[in-house]
Amino acid sequence: MFMADIGTIISGIITGLFFLLFGLMLYQSLRKARKAYVLTISLFVGGIGGILSVLQNVVSVGAQYYLYYSLIIWSIVYFLIYIFFEELDQARPQRVRLVIATVLFFTAIIFNQLVLYFPSEIGSTIPPPAKELFEAFSSSLTNLSDLSYNALGVFIFFVGAYVHLRSYRSNHESIVLSQAISLIIIAAGFLVGYIGGDLVKADGFLEYGDMVKIVGMLIFIIIYIIRIDFIYRLPVNVYFIMAFNYIGLNVLNIRTKNPTKGRINEETAIVNETLLSSLITAISNLLSESLGSKKPLQRIVSEDRTIVLDSGPLATCAVLCERPTFFLVRSLRNLRKAIEKTYKEELSKPVVLKSNFKEAYSLIEENFPFLILEKGEINEK
Repeated sequence: MFMADIGTIISGIITGLFFLLFGLMLYQSLRKARKAYVLTISLFVGGIGGILSVLQNVVSVGAQYYLYYSLIIWSIVYFLIYIFFEELDQARPQRVRLVIATVLFFTAIIFNQLVLYFPSEIGSTIPPPAKELFEAFSSSLTNLSDLSYNALGVFIFFVGAYVHLRSYRSNHESIVLSQAISLIIIAAGFLVGYIGGDLVKADGFLEYGDMVKIVGMLIFIIIYIIRIDFIYRLPVNVYFIMAFNYIGLNVLNIRTKNPTKGRINEETAIVNETLLSSLITAISNLLSESLGSKKPLQRIVSEDRTIVLDSGPLATCAVLCERPTFFLVRSLRNLRKAIEKTYKEELSKPVVLKSNFKEAYSLIEENFPFLILEKGEINEK
């Protein structure tokens, strides 16, 4: 009874933490227009899974259904969180990681369902050899279910820690390091629960593992309570953002700052934006007029730098970075659409006055919440 009470308390705490994180992400989306849809949805679904886990500890009929369906829901949550980590790190999910995560995800669901619907006992008339074989198979299903579920959690949260540690290496922000540590602790919770509860068979270790996960979640939540305006950082360096009109005239450019040093990234201190916009326009014209390309230029790539572009009927936006990620590409597209909508008349003119685009800083800030921008106005150099 005591362990059941402990299990109920732990499930209730985890459920509350999921919904609290969901509320913080929802605040970012609605009030700050800082959208991380996959993460936000995953946290809400995680709260639903937590409710089922609580019910598993309090109902007297069908408890096993609540248990295994909560595990399935949480498996879905972990996979969605993994997709979020990939969106931070890559333009498209890294193939090897995606294959591993997908295999673990479906394996966890399949074995959970097999354990749930596999008969718990057989008739007394069955001969002992068949009964022993049945019990061995049933035990193997349970072990494989626990192994696949915990392996999924360990893999995904270690991937998340790896992505955040790479981000810390780029910007040296203590808040990002704290996020990485919290994710390592959550991954360790899966290991503690599986090794202690399933391998060693020690009493209470499943609950200890959940307690370790709670510590990691608390650290993650405290970050967002202390820094309510913080959303996330990318594990790549981003140097500046530019926009130019349909004939290639530069209308705005803004550099990024190193979050810890508080100054402009030295790598772009000597970049001439006018020459760069002219270069991009020249390459685009070469592709379309001389080589017959019907599609707009999307990227200019070197081994350690990439210029990502998004073009529309009135404007082209560009960002110089180490490499593109999902959030970077999406933000660039949203910025271009916002600029075209806000400055439709100004962009159509053959002569550009940068002073007309000073208010565009707020558009950049809104669409790139994960960057520290140079200053509160558009660079007119």
